[in-house]
Amino acid sequence: MSVILFFTGFVVIGDAVAIAISAAVERFSRSASLMVFFALFTVVFWISWQLAVRVAERLQPNTK
Repeated sequence: MSVILFFTGFVVIGDAVAIAISAAVERFSRSASLMVFFALFTVVFWISWQLAVRVAERLQPNTK
């Protein structure tokens, strides 16, 4: 359950950063802004999952 909570938190933070970057790119080109956002949106999901698993594994006590 904690993995999903970490994942959701990382996605919210990552997508906020993606929106900010896309807004900065939009000043130069609207179409490029959309492509940048879509690329960052998909990358955020992959990175968020990797981070969530890593954080959850570190917080889980060793049962060995």
